[in-house]
Amino acid sequence: MMNKIKNIPIVTLIFLSLFLNNINAQNKELKPRVIVMTDGEVDDHSSMIRFLLYTCDVDLLAIIETNSIFQRKGHSKEDWYEKQLDAYKQVYPNLIKHNPNYPTYEKLKSISYIGDEDITHLDGLRAKRWELVPGGNITFTPENWPDTAGSNKIVEILLENNTEPVFIQAWGGGNTAARAFYKLKTAYPDQYDRAISKVIMYNIWYQDGAGNYIENKHPKVTMLYCGSFVGTWNYKSQKNTYDFIKNEIKNNHGPLGALYPQDYVSEGDSPAFLYFIENGLQNHYNPTYGGWGGRFKKSDKFENVYVDAEDNGDIKKSLGRWVDDANRDFQTRMTWTTAKKYKDANHAPIVKLKGVEEVTVKSGEKVELNASKSYDPDGNTISFNWWIYKDAGSYDGLVTLQDTDKKTLSFVAPKVNKMETMHIILEVKDSALPALVSYKRIIITVKP
Repeated sequence: MMNKIKNIPIVTLIFLSLFLNNINAQNKELKPRVIVMTDGEVDDHSSMIRFLLYTCDVDLLAIIETNSIFQRKGHSKEDWYEKQLDAYKQVYPNLIKHNPNYPTYEKLKSISYIGDEDITHLDGLRAKRWELVPGGNITFTPENWPDTAGSNKIVEILLENNTEPVFIQAWGGGNTAARAFYKLKTAYPDQYDRAISKVIMYNIWYQDGAGNYIENKHPKVTMLYCGSFVGTWNYKSQKNTYDFIKNEIKNNHGPLGALYPQDYVSEGDSPAFLYFIENGLQNHYNPTYGGWGGRFKKSDKFENVYVDAEDNGDIKKSLGRWVDDANRDFQTRMTWTTAKKYKDANHAPIVKLKGVEEVTVKSGEKVELNASKSYDPDGNTISFNWWIYKDAGSYDGLVTLQDTDKKTLSFVAPKVNKMETMHIILEVKDSALPALVSYKRIIITVKP
């Protein structure tokens, strides 16, 4: 192979390199492929309203109604979800004025399924989440369970030739996914490894026995275990949001907002989809990066299981630090549901960085970052804020940034004894009300 490469003209090699780099850049811009599983609890109703406003940002493959140890019978027999889809249908003509990528009502209906709501599959499990954590005992195996429309859809999606990751969100239990993985392993053994390796499953707690089953019996699945939603997004965590929900979501904001069932932000499941929002933080590119959906670290028990990481020693901070930005964005998107013209609502700034987002330098070299081409699509004034997300990188030393409110940033790479990484976050905020923030993450690799 090396001899063949030596015989290729250098111009051809350069062209090939540029072509491959362009393909890689395009792949990074692909929307995350997402499956949502919900147990229909009241906070799921609230999360679903918010999520519907972000369906333009993902390649939504399925929404599956399930059960959990907290909602043992599930709620698919009720029409809460259908009412939300009907309301979405009414506001869709306005939404596409602000982002043409929103799926149609018909599309959403066509990818809605019922999964596992069999209460007997929860036998012996108590509603005590501390017993269902990574490394816990396996409480069931799903070999004798019947397939469901939801589990069959997961199997179908994973068997596709598409090599992109499939992000499965467990807002409730994961039993439906467990049955799908079992079927893949037994019915499609020749395709199992290829199919199962694509799965990244974001779990809001382990709300049934599926988590412990999957991490043991299907170890190639990447499992994210989020417990830090408690105290940041769950019940009574955002008590200062009563007026926000009343005035900016429920009242005079169209039929979808009117369905919001709670009086303040109480959306324990929202981090599961906030993880995939393409806002420039690249949250879902790597569990350790951190963003609206939190930051994770590898479990010491399993190779592909990740648990909540701490920012500055605080397990809640990796989610909590972004809450205000996320809520302002939600408020704006709810405005989209009633704004019949693009100019009648706000839209997030566009961040343009000169050069690449991953930079390798040697100690002592000057790093120069330029975001002067950034702009606001509504013509609002924008402000800049550069900062080091220290917890996301490996370098633990002190680097002082100056002029962090300018369009450009320069600093000298610190002295290191081994290869280290630094994550620089650029926040670009507009001057509208509410102000929206877009981001850019630049990863600096420093070599000795």
